[in-house]
Amino acid sequence: MAKKKKKTAGQTFDLSGKLRNIQTLVLTKRPKEAIAYQYMLFTMLCAMKYREAKHPSQSIRDFAMNMVRNHSLNPANVYPFVQEVEHVIYGGRQPTEQAYQQILELFGKVFQEIVGKPLPKL
Repeated sequence: MAKKKKKTAGQTFDLSGKLRNIQTLVLTKRPKEAIAYQYMLFTMLCAMKYREAKHPSQSIRDFAMNMVRNHSLNPANVYPFVQEVEHVIYGGRQPTEQAYQQILELFGKVFQEIVGKPLPKL
C-alpha cells in the first residue's frame, strides 16, 4: 500500500486546480460528484482560513453549523448550500442542470464570503 504524503507548512493550496476539477466533473456529466467536490472544497477553505478541519465523525450539517457558530459565517449563505448538498448526496438521484446551477450559485456566495473574491466562472 502506498504511503500518503504528509502536508508540510510550506505546501501551497492549488485553488485553481480544484476549481478545474469541478469543471471537469461537470463536463463529463457527473454533476453529483461536482457538488460533492464543492462541499469538499468548502471544508478545505474553512480548514485553511479558520484552522479548523472537519472531523470524520462530523456530519455535513454539523461542520457547517460549527463554521457559522464559531467563525461568524453567514447562515443565510451556508445553510441553503449545505441543505442542497445533502439533498443531492443522500437523495439518490442525479441533479438536473438547473439544480446544479442553483447549487453552484449558492456555493459562489459561500466561496466569496470565505475567500473574499467572487467564484471564478466554472
